[in-house]
Amino acid sequence: MDHFVIDWGSVQDISGGSGVTIGRLLDRIERRPAAAAWDEIERRLIVEAECWCSAGFAALPRLAELALSAAAEHQGRAMQLAGTIVRSLHRCHQYDDLVRTSAEALTVLHRIAQLRLTADCTGRALVAQLQDTLAFAGYTFWATISLDFTDEHYHLSCPHCAARLAIVIGDYGHYSAIRDYNDGDIHRLPLRPVNPQDLTGIGRWMHDTASADGVTTLAEGLTYLFGRASCSICGSVFNVAEWLEAENSPSQPIDPIAPRTDRST
Repeated sequence: MDHFVIDWGSVQDISGGSGVTIGRLLDRIERRPAAAAWDEIERRLIVEAECWCSAGFAALPRLAELALSAAAEHQGRAMQLAGTIVRSLHRCHQYDDLVRTSAEALTVLHRIAQLRLTADCTGRALVAQLQDTLAFAGYTFWATISLDFTDEHYHLSCPHCAARLAIVIGDYGHYSAIRDYNDGDIHRLPLRPVNPQDLTGIGRWMHDTASADGVTTLAEGLTYLFGRASCSICGSVFNVAEWLEAENSPSQPIDPIAPRTDRST
């Protein structure tokens, strides 16, 4: 990967400060990786687990270089920071042009994330690395939603009558319902899980990854997420994942970089 050159003076960190400091910190890490420098970069680029500054998106190529060359623990920091930045694309579109110039970096980050998925990780660590892989592949929505299927709640509007529904997947049940302020979940109807063999695309990839690593709670929960729900108001049946994604996925700049038919591999 060719060394990326950017005018750090033309970008800003999260507080509006010059990106020159970010460039210098990255130079320092390249010479001698240090936890303090990583902490400082994260403070300057990330707020409440999201990146809303131009310097963060400009840093992606340098982070990809560091992930390729750094020691294992520092590769982890580079991947974690890059993942947070790219997941922010789901809601932040001010700096899409900076991301479009980072196609090679995204490809590198995606490849490394895939390799890290094959490492010995389970539970929350697996979910975090899976979501990094999804983000770098262009699935920013699936990279941002919670996948805690011990007690997961999603909210969406019925695609047919617009009734507001709660989709519950976890130890308390697998159902759609109307969430009442006083009475809790009422008019519950069971979700219809998809047969894992019928999963396709990103749903199949996520399920197969979870199954291969023995994360059964995640694998089972995904069959409900990519299954079907019924609306207790109008009785219509719809695919949960497809409608959840349709309601929550604005356009973002990765699609032209990584075609949808090939992004999960």
